[in-house]
Amino acid sequence: MPTDTPPPPPAIQQAIPGAKRGNAPIADVREQFERKSPTAPDDEARARAFIGGKIEMIRRDPRMTEAEKAAAIADLEARR
Repeated sequence: MPTDTPPPPPAIQQAIPGAKRGNAPIADVREQFERKSPTAPDDEARARAFIGGKIEMIRRDPRMTEAEKAAAIADLEARR
């Protein structure tokens, strides 16, 4: 059974310090990626369940102090 050796990996091109860079235009394209449809009730329920899980995880964390837990839970409750 013949064994073919894989081709060598491509050469790594390092950036040259002080090299002149092009003037690529910068555009704000956030509008193109905005949500096109309204939020479904199912999405909201999943988000609430996710945050509820995070709150439960914080309550059980043995490395956090009670004050840290209270602050983190209050922050998550505000996002519900």
